[in-house]
Amino acid sequence: MIKPKKIIYDKTKSVEVENNYIVDNYISKDEKIGYSVVRTHLNGKHPYMKNINSNRTYYLLNGNADFYIDDDIIKVSTGEMMIIPKDTKYAFKGEFDAILIDCPAFDAKYDIIYDEQIID
Repeated sequence: MIKPKKIIYDKTKSVEVENNYIVDNYISKDEKIGYSVVRTHLNGKHPYMKNINSNRTYYLLNGNADFYIDDDIIKVSTGEMMIIPKDTKYAFKGEFDAILIDCPAFDAKYDIIYDEQIID
């Protein structure tokens, strides 16, 4: 049984995973509740990637982002969400803070990062 739990921001868990892309961990797979939650901060670009295990939901707390999926550019702004189904190759750029939910919980072994970058 999962017990109620208050999650408090812990700056020591903040990690820069890519250039100008910072992740603050809130709920990880170690919590064993079936999903993970992080707060992300981006000021720049993130290369193409996909996760072969998890569906991802980005909820923009503030700022703007462009998500590149196939031949589409999808613009997302404060208060909007972007859902990325598992096994979908995508990239993004912008300046924003977002809550990122992975379901099932994030596990790095399922992330594929490509050398391919967004071309402006």
